[in-house]
Amino acid sequence: MDKILERYAKIPAKQRYLLVSLIVVGMIAGYYFLYYTEDAAKLQQLKQQYATLESQRAEKQAYVDNMPKYEARHSELLQQLNAKRAQLPDAADVPQLLAQLGNKARQAGLTIDNFEPKGETKREFVAELAFAMAVKGSYHEIATFIDSVGRLDRIINTSGLTMESPKTVNKKVVVDAKFTLSTYRYLGEGK
Repeated sequence: MDKILERYAKIPAKQRYLLVSLIVVGMIAGYYFLYYTEDAAKLQQLKQQYATLESQRAEKQAYVDNMPKYEARHSELLQQLNAKRAQLPDAADVPQLLAQLGNKARQAGLTIDNFEPKGETKREFVAELAFAMAVKGSYHEIATFIDSVGRLDRIINTSGLTMESPKTVNKKVVVDAKFTLSTYRYLGEGK
């Protein structure tokens, strides 16, 4: 090491400064080419990833910020769906329908003589279920019953109404009425 220092001391000052400058420039160039360019490329790539992730985060944050609106809309749509399912259910549910009809007939003051399922007719996306009914009561009671049946949540149509054999019972005219009630159920996709 002493020999190197003696040689260095013998070099003129101008050349020494030039040698030191070349060594420093060489070190800076080595650092630049060996470390800095690679790190700069990695830094640029990380900045791009950060920008992408930040935009995704902002987009998801917007969804989170609007979540109460989405939940309210979802709840509203579920209520609408349930209301539509009450009008057009997925299943025939004849026992429940019979109970509703019996209740409405009692409220109207009718006597049900016959309730006979006529079968199911499949259409495009619904099945029509028909029931033959025979009841006894006054004209007003029959009209009240048909009106109340039409106001049920489920879609029910009345057709083929005939009234015959009028009789006076307890100062009121009682007739035998026959008609067909039709209701529908949703068949679903591909049925």
